[in-house]
Parts: sequence; structure tokens; C-alpha cells
Amino acid sequence: MSANIATRFFSLVVSTNFLAAIAAQSAFAQVGEYCQFDREAIATKENLRNAAFQDTSKGANLDANQAYQAIIKEHSQALNTCRQKSWLKTQGIWLRLYPCDLLSGKLDEVMDRIVNKGYNQVFIEVLSDGKILLPQSENVTAWNSLVLSEKYKNVDLLKLAIAKGRERGIKVHAWVFTMNVGTGYGSGLDRNGLSKLTVARQNAIARNANGDSTISIVENLGKNTAGEVPTKDQLFVDPYNYQAQSDLYLAVNEVVKRKPDGVAFDYVRYKRGAGAASVVSNVRYLWIYGASSLQALHDRAENFQGREIINRFLKQGYVTPNDLKVVKKLYPQETEPLWQGRQPSDQKESAIAYWQKELWQLAVGHAFIGVTYYLDTVSKPVFQQKIPASIAFFSDGNQPVGEGFDSRMQPWHLFSSTYEWQPMAYAVCGKPNCIVEQVRRVAQYAPSGTKIAPILVGQWNAPFTNRPSLEVQMQAIRAAIPAISSISHFAFGWQVEEVELSRSRQICRL
Repeated sequence: MSANIATRFFSLVVSTNFLAAIAAQSAFAQVGEYCQFDREAIATKENLRNAAFQDTSKGANLDANQAYQAIIKEHSQALNTCRQKSWLKTQGIWLRLYPCDLLSGKLDEVMDRIVNKGYNQVFIEVLSDGKILLPQSENVTAWNSLVLSEKYKNVDLLKLAIAKGRERGIKVHAWVFTMNVGTGYGSGLDRNGLSKLTVARQNAIARNANGDSTISIVENLGKNTAGEVPTKDQLFVDPYNYQAQSDLYLAVNEVVKRKPDGVAFDYVRYKRGAGAASVVSNVRYLWIYGASSLQALHDRAENFQGREIINRFLKQGYVTPNDLKVVKKLYPQETEPLWQGRQPSDQKESAIAYWQKELWQLAVGHAFIGVTYYLDTVSKPVFQQKIPASIAFFSDGNQPVGEGFDSRMQPWHLFSSTYEWQPMAYAVCGKPNCIVEQVRRVAQYAPSGTKIAPILVGQWNAPFTNRPSLEVQMQAIRAAIPAISSISHFAFGWQVEEVELSRSRQICRL
């Protein structure tokens, strides 16, 4: 599909401090199946942007700025028209911002490049790596602001990004790390000069039976099956902990005050281990040993025998026939151990393997439910403002593996259809088949009416890291699951054409 969209082209003759002349001539922006603009239209807009931001103090760029705003509007209309006619109504991109994006014209350049490639949706990272995209002067959260420059302490980069995106026809969503709060969580001082790292926040960290947090586990176990290596900047919280819930709730509430077009929740799961630790088969290695999580699990017992056998299982990682005898002797008035969701057995003396399985399923279910409860708690401000919410997740993150489970323990099968589902279809097999299968699995299990918007990794026009081009991936998904009309790409900084720009945005000085 293509359409010729008339645009205004201005040739620029720029002197040292001001725009000397602007002469108009016609040009056309070719918008293809993926709504990408042609080189001439892109060059026109880039020249106008450079002129518009060349010298903002002298008014010499007034004409160029007007021309630049005009082409922004025209490209916005062209993009909207193209998307309405395309099978792919929404094409999104995931974007990390940097303090340097506050430099004159830099955020405009980023947003222009996003439009040039036909994207009409962008996910702005607002809470990640222990930092939050809120102005320093208004930040009341448990995280430090991304921009710490005194000169820019009142500048709201998130609000600015939302405005810059919208004027270009882009829907701007806030991208929030959920259970992975980052090692910057609770670091620094609050407005009263007190440490943010309170005892309550230290207790909010997820732990295993050895007392390890997700940053204190051994990091040199090698790669897991997905080729991922655990990173030391990831810090996960106990989803049952009230302090963790209230901290993220407040952060999300501050974000929605900026009125984004949506909020995407990422890391709605536990940390994935490396090597053998990528699969967990013993309860002692689950991240459910924080005080709040332990209390909630003990409270699932429906009688004294149940509480005692749960306690022994958590401490030892298993139960023995002798444990059952001792529990029975302690509470002889009760027939057998009971807990939420468990029906009494029809056997007088069940085999120990039966109890091992029952207790393991209880622990797995407890871990799963904690994730969903935490998500539903921290997302309340989003739904209260009637802003769309979505969840990014791995389609294989909820699966049993042998006798254990994927250590991420990501229960997407329990997610509500009130969220848009965004499966990260990152499979690698050299063909689109395995990618399609990941999306198909999600579509098969999703409740009726669930909107599914896959996230893909790759490059335009060429295969990359044993994955087909983005076009091939998208066409394969379209053929297999025609109902899908929204797809996003991870990430802007990973695209070959944007690597140089992304690096320059990271290293400049404000």
C-alpha cells in the first residue's frame, strides 16, 4: 500500500547566526505498507529541524520553526491516514530516554526518527535501573530522578516527551519496571535529609531460604537457555510486602499525573537465574522467603497440621514420613493437614510423594498469586484514571520444566483481560516459526476479548542474530493470527540506524 502525501520542502541557506533565506518547493512523502517516509521527506524535515533549533535566542529561526511545525503536522496526518488503511493499526517502539535528551532539539530528533519509520506508538521507560523519570523538584518516590542536574531540576522530561510525541501523532505510553525495582531503590536521601533505605524497605526485598536477595546470588553460573546472564543491577521485591506495594503505587500515581496514553508494566515476575538456576525445583530457591511472603503462605493453612507441615516444608525443602507422624501427634484432633485450595484426600495414609507434590504446588501457586496481587495493587492509579494498561511478559515464563519451573515464575495465564497482553516473542530459530508459536500459545490461552500485541526483536530489511527481519516476522504473525493488529519492536536504541544517535545521547554533558 502506498500513498503520495504532499509536503512542503524548504531549501535552507544558513549563515553563522540566523536563517538567511527559505524558498518553498514541492516534494512527496512515500508512505508504504509499514508507513515509513521516504528519504526526501525525511531529509526535508531534518534540515528544517536543524535550522529551527540553530539559534533560538535571536528569532532568526522563526520562519524555519514555522515550516518545521508545519511538516511535523503534515507527517502526523500522513501517518494517521496510513495506519487507518493498514492491517497493522498500531506499530510501537520501546524507548529509553537520557538526561541529554533535554538539550535543544534532541528529543525532537528522536521523535522525528520514530515517525519516519512509521511508528505511531512509543513506550517511554519511566522507572528502570533504580531511577525514575520525574523532575527532581517534584520527586517524592523511593527512587532518585534520572536527571540530577541542578539546572534542570524543574524540567519534566516525561511530560515533555508526551507532548513531543502527541504533536507528531504518536501515542505515548509510560513503561514501568514492576517487581524489578533496581539497585537504586531506596538509595540517597529524601526531602527531609533522611535515608530512603529504611528498615521497611530492606524488608521489602525478595529473598530465598538462604536469605539471599536477587543481587547477592552467585553471578558466575553461566548463561541460561535463553542466553541471558543475571545482571547485578536487578533487585526484585517481595510482592506481598506492603512497603514495596505502596512505593510503586506512589510512583505509578505520579506517572499517571502526566496523563500518558497508557502504562506498560514490565518485569511482572521474579528474577531468572543463570545456568542450572534458570529452573527451580526446590521450594528453598523460590523468592518467597521475605517476611511478608512467608507470613502470607503460613496464613494459607486452614488447620494447625497444615501450618506445621508447611513450615517444615519451607525450612527443609521437603517433608518426610516422620514429619507427617509428628504433625499428627501434635494435633491429633485434626484428620490431616489442610490449606487453601486443597481437598481432603480419600486415602488414610497417602504416600510421601503425594504430600511433596501438594506442598510444591502450594508454593508455586503462592509465588504466582503474589505476582498478580502486586500488579493489581500498583496498577490501581492507572485504571482509576481510565488509562489503558498493558503487561509485557515471556510466553514461556510460566511453564514447568522437567520436575521444576522456569525460575521467572511469570503467571501470565492468570493475568486479567483488562490489561493488553504483550508477549515478548524473542525466540531464535532462524525462521519466524518459533516466534509465531510463542504468540500462538498466548492467543490460545488468553481469555476471550483479550487484546494481544506481540513485542518483537530484530532489524528492518535484514535478518539479525539468527532472527528474520522485522517485516518477515510481522507478516508471519499476520498470516497465523489475523486478529492481531498491534505489534511493537524492542528497542529504538537496538536498531542499527539508531545506535550512533543513542550513544551520543548517553555521553553528552548537560
